[in-house]
Parts: sequence; structure tokens; C-alpha cells
Amino acid sequence: MSIKRDYMISKVLNNNVILAVDKKTRQEHILVGKGIGFGKKDGKMVRLSNHDIEKSFIAYDKRTKKEYLQLLNQLDGKIIGMSEEIISLAEKELGHLNSHIHIVLTDHIAFAIERIHMQLEISNPFLYEIKALYPEEFQIGLKAAQLIKERLEVDIPEAEIGFIALHLHSARQNKKVKDTMKDTRLLKEVVDLVQKEIAMTIDNQDLMYTRLINHLRVAIIRTEEKKPIDNPLLESIKEQFEVSYRIAQKVGEYINEKKNIDVKEGEIGYLALHIERIRRSSN
Repeated sequence: MSIKRDYMISKVLNNNVILAVDKKTRQEHILVGKGIGFGKKDGKMVRLSNHDIEKSFIAYDKRTKKEYLQLLNQLDGKIIGMSEEIISLAEKELGHLNSHIHIVLTDHIAFAIERIHMQLEISNPFLYEIKALYPEEFQIGLKAAQLIKERLEVDIPEAEIGFIALHLHSARQNKKVKDTMKDTRLLKEVVDLVQKEIAMTIDNQDLMYTRLINHLRVAIIRTEEKKPIDNPLLESIKEQFEVSYRIAQKVGEYINEKKNIDVKEGEIGYLALHIERIRRSSN
């Protein structure tokens, strides 16, 4: 059934995104829909049906309203509209995202585009870790890159796609980007420690690398949440894989030092199994 509502257009962001006030509720919404902004003008009244609108949401709360309005005044509407399309796409695939994503991702994309125009190199030291840890978010980042190219004729590098994935993951987990970055950095440092101890480089494109870094992430989460796991193989691991167990202990000590959490023996034992598998693969 088609339900129509009247909206006053505050700002046409692009052909598919408008900022508009619902005449009945007086709430300002971001409206996303194919061709919804085509031929429309700011300050005009428009009647839209639920079939016209793919997604409708309030882009800010009282706390963030000032920040979002500043973005509207400072940035090209095309960038804001395109960012909202990316967020809409992400929520379809990932579920609800923290509302602050409308500010931080939009601002980040605008700054990235500015750096690209200035021909400043964008580097991402955690790119491979991001790909391994947040594959769903990275896939959306790839789609975002395609959208940016279509809308703005700007090619963003893979490093920047990684940063977009970080923002999406943070919003998905209700975390600050700096905290997600800190966690990702720690995982990279731990993998570097393992590589140093076993005196070999693990190919970051290899499945073994992905398995190791994902196991480390889950182990840290379990430890933070104080959910120790039983390891019936622990004594056998200690005896049979003495070298790998000793390396795993060093990893546990490093995590303890950085996050002030006590990694239990059961976790260390399972990590030793991963390390032993990597050591054997090198032979």
C-alpha cells in the first residue's frame, strides 16, 4: 500500500539523497531513494510515497546536531549525499550502525578526497589486518570506492578503503575509531612478535595469516570478557610443542602489558597450536 507524506526540502544533496523536514512531525530526515532529488529544489514542498523512499532516518541527535549542521555548511552536498548512500548500503548489509557514523565517515571521506586532489600519499599500515579482521566491512569499502568514482570521478586507493572499513566496523560495534585502530595495531604487533620469534615472515595473503589474526582477536575478546575456555590438550601441548608454547607465553605477556588483562593458560595453549602449525609449514 502506498502511503504519501509531505516534506519540505532543506537541502538536495544529490539525485538520490535529500535532507527534508516531515511536515507532520516537524522532524528533519535524510531521505534516500533512486532519483528522489532529481529536479528538486531547496525550500520546496514535495509529496513522496513510501515506495519513493528506500531509507529514511534522522541523521543526528541533540548531541551531534551542531556537528552535522556544520558539515552541511562546510562540505559539498555531493560528498554528503554520497556518504549517506554508502551508510545506507552498509546498514542494509551490516545492520544498524551508530548514528555518529553520519558525521565521522562523511568528514573522513571529504578529507580523503581533499588529500587525493592535493596528490598527498595515503598510507595504511594496517591494511592487511583490516582485510583479515573485517572482511564484510572491507567489501562495503570496495563498493564505496566504486560509488565515489561514479559520483565524483575520484579513484581512492586501497589504503583508504581500509580506513572506510575501520569506520564502519567501529560504528557496527559502537566503538570509537581510535579504539578500533588501537586494537588493530595491537594485533599487528602481536603477529610481528610471532614472526620474530619463529624467524619467518607469514604471507599476509595466506589463509594461515588470517586464521592467526582472527584467533588472536577472539582470544583477546574472551580474555577481556573474562570468559576462559577449557583446554583438555594443554599438558600435551606443553610437552610436545615446547618451543611454540614458550612463544605463545611471550604473546600472552605482551597482551597483558598492553591491555592489562591476564591471558589464561588455556588460551595460550590454543595459540601455541596455531604457532606450531605455522612453524611446521615453513619446513
